[in-house]
Amino acid sequence: MGVIMGNMFRYYENAGYYFITQNTLNNKKVLTTPTIRTALRAAILETQKTLPFETHAFVLLPDHFHLILSIEDNQLSKRIGTIKRLTSKYSKFGQGDDLTDNYRRERRSSLWQARFWEQTIKTEKELHENIMYCYVNPVHHGLVSKVGDWRFSTFHRDVKRGLIPPEWAGISVDKK
Repeated sequence: MGVIMGNMFRYYENAGYYFITQNTLNNKKVLTTPTIRTALRAAILETQKTLPFETHAFVLLPDHFHLILSIEDNQLSKRIGTIKRLTSKYSKFGQGDDLTDNYRRERRSSLWQARFWEQTIKTEKELHENIMYCYVNPVHHGLVSKVGDWRFSTFHRDVKRGLIPPEWAGISVDKK
């Protein structure tokens, strides 16, 4: 099924795995603050109740997040939109002086970039590569020196479940 969004056409299968990147508006570095982090977690859990999806990996960075999920229908945009809307609502972000008249009039969030980026994951190899990308991303951004040092991801969950070897916690990236 196709969804037309402005100049962009999104095609979703009836079911599938997706790698999502969602950025904050103007790259605001606010997502790892306790208020927004808590609101985002609540928004994801609430969205999963009404629009079920399985989270295969998640990493939260100050100005964006990556989410690998699988769905059984073609409502990916609705899920991401609901997560964004509920996060803004629960955190009360942008309900003060930082919201411009244009955003207030158009009921647009001052937290999120309007569009998200998605990639359809077609193979198990792509799934594993994207999961690794999520977990190494904070190291690439210079936020920590080792994968296991970043708290805001599903990495530690996956180690506990035996899906990822504990040795991965020590992975660092040579930034040349």
